Amino acid sequence: MDDRNKELTPPPEHAAAPPPEFTLPPELLPPDTALPGEKAAAAASLQAKAAKWKKLAYILVGGSALTASLLLGAPGAAAPDAVPDTGGTPAAYEEYAAAGPLHYTIYNDTFGADGQPLILAQSDVDISALADAPLSLPQPEAPAYGAYQFLGWVTRYDTSAGRRWARVEEPLTAAFAARIKPGEDGVRTLVLRAAWRQTEESRYPWTLRLDDGTSVTEYDAAVPMASGGSVYLCAYPEPVRAGYRFTGWLNASGAEVDTLSAADFFARSADGQTDWQAPLPVTLTAQWEQE
Repeated sequence: MDDRNKELTPPPEHAAAPPPEFTLPPELLPPDTALPGEKAAAAASLQAKAAKWKKLAYILVGGSALTASLLLGAPGAAAPDAVPDTGGTPAAYEEYAAAGPLHYTIYNDTFGADGQPLILAQSDVDISALADAPLSLPQPEAPAYGAYQFLGWVTRYDTSAGRRWARVEEPLTAAFAARIKPGEDGVRTLVLRAAWRQTEESRYPWTLRLDDGTSVTEYDAAVPMASGGSVYLCAYPEPVRAGYRFTGWLNASGAEVDTLSAADFFARSADGQTDWQAPLPVTLTAQWEQE
């Protein structure tokens, strides 16, 4: 059997908890920070064979996608179907061929026994193989400490319109992979992360209030990696409003936000440092666009 078509096989389980001497970083790592293991993923992608790409441009006209240019290559080659427009997706965008190498890394967003971010799977697959055999995602490993709910898999990936966060439904399909913009070496890179939220009472909760304009839903958004983790808003339920399309969450300053850090849920001391003993609720407001 072609190795590219089989399901992901997670590495042996990490039964041990992080060593007691391990200390979490005091602040959230920025979303673009290369965590341990991610550097290895980048190095592996650079070693992959380069692929030749031609972009497929689509322009939405009257709600339908018309092909502005076709993939050049094999005789009779046709453009794939356009990816449906989703929240935050521009009305005119570029798509890429549903073929070529994809390097993926799947993080549990918890710490392993060695105190490093736990990687559940890491490998390469040809996107064309996903058309017939979509990739099954591994089961996340429950955090060693605390009670948490798994919200789903999320990713931040490159598109023709820039980077965007999105929830990834299981299994991983060729249609989804075709949205990812190839790197200069022709390889597409996908980093999946498990999204969690705390379900037990905490002395220092990360209180998240999501206001859709009609009602406010409150969560404790704390994550297993504490100040080393992130709250991924795309993993939370998306509000619905008749006649409108949800386009994202806005903070108190009116800026659109995709993720929140641990420090966002705590007050600042007089010297500007995060006061980890002073929880501060975060309220976000839904942004709507009339259909």
